[in-house]
Amino acid sequence: MAWKFGGIYLKNDFGGDPVLALNRLGIDKRFTDERVRFSTVIDSTFEPTAIGIVGSVTLVHDNRLPYNHSYEADTVYPADERLLLLSHEVESLVFYLDGITDSYGLAHFQGGRRVRHFSMQRGDLIVQEGEMTTIHTSSVEAQLLDWLQAFTGLSFTQLVLDDHPIMYVFTETGF
Repeated sequence: MAWKFGGIYLKNDFGGDPVLALNRLGIDKRFTDERVRFSTVIDSTFEPTAIGIVGSVTLVHDNRLPYNHSYEADTVYPADERLLLLSHEVESLVFYLDGITDSYGLAHFQGGRRVRHFSMQRGDLIVQEGEMTTIHTSSVEAQLLDWLQAFTGLSFTQLVLDDHPIMYVFTETGF
């Protein structure tokens, strides 16, 4: 199956407040009072931003958000700089999976540094920096899902199968 989704995962529960998580990331969105299942937010057609706080981890999903980050060696964008600064307090991971174009990216921030950095575009490896423990899987998608599970301690399969609407929905602020 070809996945197409992305987001930022943070090792912090922000006191159960998804708005605080958005503020710390510098994302200006409006809370909608709507909640959806995790399986809904990983659908390639899901357009809003969704935040779920599960245990001590905050899951921020937005299919456009990861493209504000750099997936090239020795390049840092303003969105990366925010995560570098935040990572002094909160370990974070930004990622995208696009199985349709065979393109993937992941950047792991901790202690004010980008400690892991991986990207592949159209099947070609662009960058692989830091400790990239190889997980023996059948595909890059499966390996990225394993890395996300290792980072969060949460089972991706269980999140997908969960019938409870654990994700809060946010939309653009407008004018």
